[in-house]
Amino acid sequence: MSQPIQIHKGLEEIYVKQTRISLIDGKNGKLYYRGYTIEDLVKHSNYEEVAYLLIFGELPTKEKYEKWINDLSRERKLYSGMKIFLQEIPRWNPPIDVLKSSIASLGLWDQNANDLNMDALYYKVVRILAKAPSIVAAWYRVRRGREIIDPRPDLNSAQNFLYMLTGTEPDLEVADMFDKILILHAEHGMNASAFSGMVTISTLADIYSAVSSAINTLKGPLHGGAAGATLQMLREIGSPEKVEEAVKNKLAKKERIMGFGHRVYKTYDPRAKILKEIAGKLATSGEAKQLYETALKVEETCMELLCKTRRICPNVDFFSGVTYLALGLPEDFPPAIFAMSRLAGWIAHIIEYLQQNRLIRPRAQYVGEIDKKYIPLEERG
Repeated sequence: MSQPIQIHKGLEEIYVKQTRISLIDGKNGKLYYRGYTIEDLVKHSNYEEVAYLLIFGELPTKEKYEKWINDLSRERKLYSGMKIFLQEIPRWNPPIDVLKSSIASLGLWDQNANDLNMDALYYKVVRILAKAPSIVAAWYRVRRGREIIDPRPDLNSAQNFLYMLTGTEPDLEVADMFDKILILHAEHGMNASAFSGMVTISTLADIYSAVSSAINTLKGPLHGGAAGATLQMLREIGSPEKVEEAVKNKLAKKERIMGFGHRVYKTYDPRAKILKEIAGKLATSGEAKQLYETALKVEETCMELLCKTRRICPNVDFFSGVTYLALGLPEDFPPAIFAMSRLAGWIAHIIEYLQQNRLIRPRAQYVGEIDKKYIPLEERG
């Protein structure tokens, strides 16, 4: 007698590969990139070096690091055709949609886009990582009717992004905090977007298509859109004094507290701890300060009502929205910043999977009717 088919909804607890890229210890609230703790990398490294680590498996030597930095610097400037393309896009489009379309279009400028040889992939990876922040910053300018600002060769990824938004050289301390934000979002295991990118590359499609697939998946509010939803919730609450009543009302109605809970973490998300500190340094005035203080009160209240009893604790999105607001970024920018950062992790998974590639082709159990009689159109009632 055959065994009944077991359906794993959402592919939960299904393993699709072995990996050396990252480890999430949800029980103890630890995150490792290639064996290094996220805390150590945020403290000692930078986004460019972390991206190299994730993609190529080791920290670069000085010689490799200098080549990596120089290659990224050379590729940051947008093609003139891409600038024209951005100018023609309707202004209502959010940055995440502009980024996904632009990354896919990068392949149109690559005559060897379909070459998946590692030597060829290196320069495609450089192109994607270097141009993504330039695309997002350019869209910020275009949407405001301003000229696109070209990157500067003497600035790193974080510094250049902030510079290309305004044309003003960024404060080094603020740029350093933004660099840490990029590191925190760079990789997070086999999630929906990483899997989407792997499904695409498993067909031996080009890497631009695979990365674009990942961005398309991240766009969904159940994956990359929670930072904006958390910001909206904090605005609705209004002030720290209204937090306790608002939270209890939400819980009584069985509504979610946005920015709390994670499928993997059963304790405080280690990324959220670092972002909390960064947000506190950035949100020093105006609405950002008020929302940060409100967030602190929500955290305090929910730690008692949710975290200690039900192990539902703050995740990376809880302080993200406030942090981006303090940086002066519009509300629809967080998913695009998330994607900019996560490119390193997606590419790492895509390349790792290619080393022992097998077409990803799951099955679906058919439960419909069979042998139905076709009824001509004129006879259907």
